[in-house]
Amino acid sequence: MIIITKLIGEGQAAKIYRNGSVATKVYFNASVDEVKKEMKYQQFAYNAGLAVPDVYIVKKLDNGHIALDMEYINGAPLLNHDMNEVEIADAINILVKLQREIHKIHAPVLPQLSDTLKQSIFATNLEPEVKNALSTILLQLDDKSEKLCHGDFHPLNILSDGHKHWIIDWVNARAGNPFADVCRSYLLMKPVISELAEIYLQVFCFETGCQPSQILNWQPIVAAARLSENIDNSLRDYLSDIVQTWYEML
Repeated sequence: MIIITKLIGEGQAAKIYRNGSVATKVYFNASVDEVKKEMKYQQFAYNAGLAVPDVYIVKKLDNGHIALDMEYINGAPLLNHDMNEVEIADAINILVKLQREIHKIHAPVLPQLSDTLKQSIFATNLEPEVKNALSTILLQLDDKSEKLCHGDFHPLNILSDGHKHWIIDWVNARAGNPFADVCRSYLLMKPVISELAEIYLQVFCFETGCQPSQILNWQPIVAAARLSENIDNSLRDYLSDIVQTWYEML
């Protein structure tokens, strides 16, 4: 019998428990194949030398749920409400530094981000002409890059143990254009911590020498793709407005 102890985290798709030095991610509704894919993506990042929890085994629990055992990290999220301005600035710099390290890695063995974005867009309820227009823009922006993209990179997916920063939650990892990955990070933060999202964008552009437009050109595509996810109505309205405004300006 598999025994799971202390609950340490919960998201939309899973709960995470700690048993000593092992963290067990228990999925609400996922197949063995889906969890094995996540394990493969996280193992790839770990083997590439990134600060990522090691992964051990995919297993089926007595209640039928699928679980993934991985290394337990005793850390706290990169950002919290008690931080002062200096600490927040340091956290944003760390966020950009870690994301740039991810993007240095060549990842041809992972699924293509552009394929995932297109599939997500066509899974939405957007009008066919809007989907086709988005597909055309995606084709223009897609440079066939195969850089590692985290796919869900934001401050809550960075844990700090006081000495080291760990990158968690690799289920959406893909190979693709880093600007698309940065745009998703920006849109994940913008509705929640708007001012910090803008600072993050500025810092990333300063550190890489890119222009904000190179990232923001991906906004309608990334926003449309997110509409296929399980999100609340206010966020859905926010993302829909981005897509609609873009389409009306064509």
